[in-house]
Amino acid sequence: MEGDPAVQPELDTFSLLLPLPYRIAVIFVLGVWAWGVNLHYLSVLKIDLPILIKYHTRTSSSIPPHHRRTYQLAATVTVPLLVSILLFWIITHGQPSLVLAWDILPQSFLFLLAIFFFLPFQRLSRTGRYRFLSTLKRVSIGGIAEAENGKFGDILLADVLTSYAKVLGDLFVSGCMFLSPGLSSTGKPDRNCGGAYMVPLIISIPSMIRLRQCLIEYLRVRNNPNKNASTGWGGQHLANALKYSSAFPVIVLSALQRGTNPNDFGMTEAGLFRLWLFFVFLNSFYSFYWDVAKVPSPHAYIYLLGLLSDQPFPSGLGSHSVRSLFRAQQP
Repeated sequence: MEGDPAVQPELDTFSLLLPLPYRIAVIFVLGVWAWGVNLHYLSVLKIDLPILIKYHTRTSSSIPPHHRRTYQLAATVTVPLLVSILLFWIITHGQPSLVLAWDILPQSFLFLLAIFFFLPFQRLSRTGRYRFLSTLKRVSIGGIAEAENGKFGDILLADVLTSYAKVLGDLFVSGCMFLSPGLSSTGKPDRNCGGAYMVPLIISIPSMIRLRQCLIEYLRVRNNPNKNASTGWGGQHLANALKYSSAFPVIVLSALQRGTNPNDFGMTEAGLFRLWLFFVFLNSFYSFYWDVAKVPSPHAYIYLLGLLSDQPFPSGLGSHSVRSLFRAQQP
């Protein structure tokens, strides 16, 4: 198939070196490293994040800190990823026909990466991996724990899923192409694989999860017999739910632009694009307004950090992580 015009135009140089399944794997592995960096940074600031997510704390100074265990876990999954990529390069030599033929290699790594989280080995951060899986199971249906049972961790994981929404869609595309006759997961991504609306549905699931969590929090406030002026009537949770629901028109219109003829429902291609652009602006502007303009004042951040640390902090420490910490602790 070398030189075949049906193959060559589909794959650019980047896709030949790092096809879709490997790009997905790299993003997942980088996510583990990023979690370790977050834990490390917060530990430097004397903020004990495990306490906030109701995770077990170190009972002895001989136990490695949480960020170091996370780095070890990240390194454990990084090594086989690099080996797999190098082996893929050695076998394919950048030839499109071989890249298409050897999709089993990157798909195998994705499969093994999923299996890795279920391994019962204590030395591979078993407690942390199992806690992640149990939390994922709860939030996957939009569940959220009470504040004293780790609500912040549920919100944090659900927010991570919204950031990974596109990656989850690509993960489905990769698996669908791998299992479809005549297609290769290392070829040009076919985002209509499995149906025109399957990928948009998967991409919307994280926003659905956060939407349901916000509605659950609203109902908890409304049904709380001890609510007072500090808890309010739950309007902030409805406003937050509106932020996540504003993503749905963007997802739907993106699918319509890719998989349908606008004339079928009385619109032009330009009109559909302008409508999509309007909802993109609406979603982006509202998300920015809610996440930035509606967060507590910097004095609240300093007060929170003072509760969590023995050391003073500069007033300029208004990072996104700290804002998230504060919002998650609100009733």
